Amino acid sequence: MPQVTKFKRAWLSRRDDNGDELNLWLKQGSKETTFQCTLCKTSDLDCANQEYSAIYQHMNTKNHKANKNSLKDNSLLAIRTLKPQTVSIANDNNSGILVIDNSQNSTLLPFNDQITKAEIVWALTVARRGFTYNSCDGIGEVFKSMFPDSKIAQQFNMQSKKISYVMSHGIGPYFHRELVKKIKSREKFVLCIDEQTNNQSKKQLDLLVKFWSNDDGLVVTRYYKSILLGHAQASVLQSAICDAFKTDGINLKRLLMLGRDNPSVNITLENLIDQKLKKLGSGLLFLGSCNLHVVHNGFKAGLSSTSWYVENVCTDIYSWFKQSPARKEDLADVINDFGDVVEKTLLYFTITRWVLLGK
Repeated sequence: MPQVTKFKRAWLSRRDDNGDELNLWLKQGSKETTFQCTLCKTSDLDCANQEYSAIYQHMNTKNHKANKNSLKDNSLLAIRTLKPQTVSIANDNNSGILVIDNSQNSTLLPFNDQITKAEIVWALTVARRGFTYNSCDGIGEVFKSMFPDSKIAQQFNMQSKKISYVMSHGIGPYFHRELVKKIKSREKFVLCIDEQTNNQSKKQLDLLVKFWSNDDGLVVTRYYKSILLGHAQASVLQSAICDAFKTDGINLKRLLMLGRDNPSVNITLENLIDQKLKKLGSGLLFLGSCNLHVVHNGFKAGLSSTSWYVENVCTDIYSWFKQSPARKEDLADVINDFGDVVEKTLLYFTITRWVLLGK
């Protein structure tokens, strides 16, 4: 009885007649005596008796050669990677660099999926760099002109309405789900709130969360969601926040504290949430309101008592530099001598601007 041959990992480093490594499409099957072709998407193929000859015969079949030609013609995309694919963004907030970490074992993407991937990467870039949706109108024609030899570029289509839909119903929900998973995995988190009237004359409640990130090794702040309201009494805000947590399955008892400014409605909101938590056997940590508001209002009151009209002086200084390119250049040279101690940009003064603390 002939000896049974097991799949040998050394076969993965062999090359076909075209000089391409077999590990591009070859992998061991579910048994030690079988192999699979990810290019042809086969089930287990036996190599117990024929050894490597079974693989060689498969790679010379018409179907395999056709798939191999499609791969070279950019109809399929092969990605050889090590771990699950992730999308990350460089830590430098000013870089706007999007990093795609391709990390799965020999994944083959059909041509249509390649186009989808390209459009998703572009949508992420638009979000990261703050491009307007209207700036995407006609971008497909630009890519076709720039990359005439790319089949992906010829099929790329991303208009303003489409990218809005992709953001709102595709990418946005994905990242929101990932954020909710991280919040649920943390013992405690902080909720930061800000309620104001937007440019559509609607009350908008913006919610951000702070929590310890094991991946980053520090406390991170992440956008959670925005809620549009009519009336904005404390009870309405409380219901909106609790309903949002309930929808995402977030336990309210994980809430450590509320980050807020000092209007009376926010004080009442904090008390209402604390009362609700006490019924659950927990409670909020009280550290007061936003310190910047206190500092700003104190500074503003001090200026008002002096009758120095400092705000007029600040506005005049800004205008004096703005109207002269030569003065702006001289100012930049002087500021550069101080390194990172002084702000590089001269901000326009407004009476409601918070006092800058540090950089």
